[in-house]
Amino acid sequence: MLKETGREIVEVTAFNGVKVQCVKQGSILIPVGKVTIFPMGKVAMYPKDELRELQQEKQNDRKNYDKDLANEERLEKLKSLKHNWERSQQMFENLSKVGFANSIDTVNTIMSRLIDAGEKITAEAKESKEARSDLHGPTGALKVLSAWRVLPDGSKYLSTIRFIPT
Repeated sequence: MLKETGREIVEVTAFNGVKVQCVKQGSILIPVGKVTIFPMGKVAMYPKDELRELQQEKQNDRKNYDKDLANEERLEKLKSLKHNWERSQQMFENLSKVGFANSIDTVNTIMSRLIDAGEKITAEAKESKEARSDLHGPTGALKVLSAWRVLPDGSKYLSTIRFIPT
């Protein structure tokens, strides 16, 4: 089915050195998880209890908390995990409100919209470029904000995506 649409799955080394599976069409690269996990509300739950305990220790026993330098680093990591989880949940809620389900059809619709947006990014762009588009669902529409990086070979790599109610 991917070949019929001109798409293929390729493995790309991301900026952080991690290998990522991407859907590729022409010069457009879309990390699969950016569409199948994050906007579908499937980001793993952050460790709530650990976050709460570290926050309480920082508030109630600052002297002991400060003795271990790893505490602040771990607290920031947990806050980041919480933020990602909350953002994932919000994106899925926004998709659901306009009639999209967690399905292959939804993923294909989003992929098509992102490919259209990515094609508008010029290869001359050196920094991350943002594309704006609309995503129409059965019961409403969302604005899609996608940020792209142009790789040294001219490929356009989706770095972030957001769905915003209109």
